[in-house]
Amino acid sequence: MYAEEELKKLLILSALDPSGGAGMSADVKTSHSIGVYSCTVITALTYQNTCEVRGAFVFNRGVVEKQLNAVIDDVKIDFAKAGAFMRGCYAKLLWEKDIPFVYDPVITATVGFRFSEAEECAKVAKFCDVLTPNVSEAKAICRALNLKYESVEEMCEKIHEELGCRVVVTGKTDVVYDGKKFKKISSVHTGFEVHGTGCVYSTALACYLISFELFEAAELARAFVSKSATKPLRVGKCLPVVNC
Repeated sequence: MYAEEELKKLLILSALDPSGGAGMSADVKTSHSIGVYSCTVITALTYQNTCEVRGAFVFNRGVVEKQLNAVIDDVKIDFAKAGAFMRGCYAKLLWEKDIPFVYDPVITATVGFRFSEAEECAKVAKFCDVLTPNVSEAKAICRALNLKYESVEEMCEKIHEELGCRVVVTGKTDVVYDGKKFKKISSVHTGFEVHGTGCVYSTALACYLISFELFEAAELARAFVSKSATKPLRVGKCLPVVNC
């Protein structure tokens, strides 16, 4: 246990997945496993399980900002993680309060449900410290910004030049760009889809960035996800979920 003065605190802004496999539930389990205390701001309630996303009730701006202000007026936050249904106005509030954050731009679920538009994700990313899209999300953001690229590395460079954030494009091999240098991080993959890996990665990265620089934090985050995904839990009829 941390002594009170050493307690690391993460603020999570994300949607609730009632099946517990992704979203806020996975984020909180991840931070707890790493040893970081989490404060939470719910952006939306989703109607989903391990098979499908049936819809979502998105909270209005006032509800989210009241949650956010209540936390940051009281708790000294070390880092934040933002996920599904994040808005530019919330990101600006974090920036104004000097709270760095990792942003996982959840655009489309594997089963096809649309969470966000790439244009809104770009607005959020202008204020984030690290952006963690998968390849398809990175491509969508580049299209929204009319950015041309020929490789994942160039995609990272273009996004950084346009938005100012550091970038990690996740996949079988993560491409990490700190604005000057690249690092590729590979790991053992399960060979099948596991529900919640993107949420867990971005939350783990935010937790590790409290104490480590980007490249080391990215290695630790990928190792955490790999370990959790290779022993997934079968809680429903379809996709297994990350076992944090």
